[in-house]
Amino acid sequence: MGKRFARWVDELFRIRTRLLLVHVLIVAVPLLGIFFARFYEREMLRALEQNMIDQAEVLRWMLANDPHGVNRQGLAQDLARSARETRTRIRVLDPQGQLVADSHEQGPPEGPEEPLPSLQPGQPRYETAAMSPPEPLDVSQRTEIQAALQGKYGSNTRFWENRDRLYLFSALPIVRDGSVQGVVYVTRSTNPVRSAMYRLRSSLFIILVAALAATSVLSMFLAGTISRPLTRLTHIANRIAKGDRSQTLKMARRDEIGQLAHAFDTMTRKLDDRAKYVGQLAANISHEFKSPLTGIRGAAELLRDGAAEEPEARIRFLGNILADANRLDRLVTRLLELARFEADPIPDEMIDYEELVQEVARQAAATVPVSVQFHTHHPLVFGKRFHLVSALSNLVDNAQQHAAEGTEVSIVVEDGPEERLSTTVHNRGEPIHAINLPRIWDRFFTTRTEKGGTGLGLPIVATVIEAHGGSVSVRSHAAEGTIFRFDLPTVGVGRRAEAR
Repeated sequence: MGKRFARWVDELFRIRTRLLLVHVLIVAVPLLGIFFARFYEREMLRALEQNMIDQAEVLRWMLANDPHGVNRQGLAQDLARSARETRTRIRVLDPQGQLVADSHEQGPPEGPEEPLPSLQPGQPRYETAAMSPPEPLDVSQRTEIQAALQGKYGSNTRFWENRDRLYLFSALPIVRDGSVQGVVYVTRSTNPVRSAMYRLRSSLFIILVAALAATSVLSMFLAGTISRPLTRLTHIANRIAKGDRSQTLKMARRDEIGQLAHAFDTMTRKLDDRAKYVGQLAANISHEFKSPLTGIRGAAELLRDGAAEEPEARIRFLGNILADANRLDRLVTRLLELARFEADPIPDEMIDYEELVQEVARQAAATVPVSVQFHTHHPLVFGKRFHLVSALSNLVDNAQQHAAEGTEVSIVVEDGPEERLSTTVHNRGEPIHAINLPRIWDRFFTTRTEKGGTGLGLPIVATVIEAHGGSVSVRSHAAEGTIFRFDLPTVGVGRRAEAR
């Protein structure tokens, strides 16, 4: 039961299910309108009956206060004039329920009534034959007349002509001096109401058909533009998860689906680049580890084969083993440092960059003096302090190692373009060879292997600066020495307030 409910919940959250619910609601609106039309029809009939009562009340008051009462001269003509404007048949009965005057004595003064609309083709819209006077009927025994003769209000509803016409009947007693002097009997056809309701229902039905057609077209359109691309996206994601990184979406769309597809392709490309990078890094690590390990194994084999018996050879081979072990230790330390910089969960913080630079200058080795020049109005940066200290320290240490005797290393911080902070580390010494200049940012590239270089110091600098939204560059000439430059985004006024 729980799994079935979970499947129902999952299905409810699918896009196609939610779209289907929206379409159902769209179709439900005209359907509710059709059901509401029945209520509206009842209200219209109630209003029609009330209008009949109001009309009869006026006539009843007039006859009750007329000295001649129901025998008033010219009553039939007055009723006919009133019926012509209201399309209501008005009859006046005596105390025995017998007809005294009838507005339709000479036929309907308002003319023929419009028949109900019909779905049958060819049926005339209006009656064209002349309406003859109605046949006299004895209505004294009708329930509404009997109620009126007893001084009460009476009403009824009757069908006519094979249930094609529905009429409302209202009877009001004419009371004078406490006795019933007659009855005002009004009749009105409900065909105008039924015709209006027919037109309303026809309009709602047309709207329903149009809504069904529109939702069908919209469903097919959405299925083609939303559901299928997302299904394809899911399929490709599953294939990539299984190792097939050659899959791409390549959707030339400008909507959210296109943006998602573009982001997905970008993610796939970056994952592929990351996988290639990891593979290349593993190969480089294997290569860098292989040389010292080969040296250690070779020295150990020689010592095993008898070189250990010669003191000088033993000392030399043990020294080689120790040197290679130290190189391995430095490589492992640098690799751990690089891994920590690439995936460090330490949160960013607001950093006073001038204080950071002064700290690096104070902690630098005393072999080569370090000077600092700070020319900026935006000394705040946002990032990981420890990482930035390490990156700048690597550059200063590298500059000191290659500085000419009697010179100094200078650190200059100044405002850069687009609210960025530019930092240069300058030393005068032997320039970097033009062939090596493009490769100095590559991992494990070094020209100082014999002096303990690992080729990871400058790659660590580039990793840290790029992680902080900056960029690194270098230029080196014999005339000016070597200048490493990197820039960092500064903290604007809004960001400072937010950080506080």
